[in-house]
Amino acid sequence: MIRIHFDILWTMIADTLYHRFACDLRRFENNLAPAIFRKFIDMPGRVVYDGGKFFVKIRKRAHTPVLMEVKKLQTPFAVPWLGGKSIEIVWTA
Repeated sequence: MIRIHFDILWTMIADTLYHRFACDLRRFENNLAPAIFRKFIDMPGRVVYDGGKFFVKIRKRAHTPVLMEVKKLQTPFAVPWLGGKSIEIVWTA
């Protein structure tokens, strides 16, 4: 019984996170979690750490322009649980 409640809790948390992410995506605000995952999350990439900063290298796809419009993703941002190190997203061809 506890496991079922725990699974429901994680499903609700994931759905909320997908909804919050979709709120920043122009024209995709009302999409459901499977569509958001397929179009924006499930994509190949590489994480490179140079000793002071993380770089997430993502290959451009059809929906990349929508992600590139999100102001939060245009500049490097600090992540507290990584010791305040910053993450920068780099779009590759």
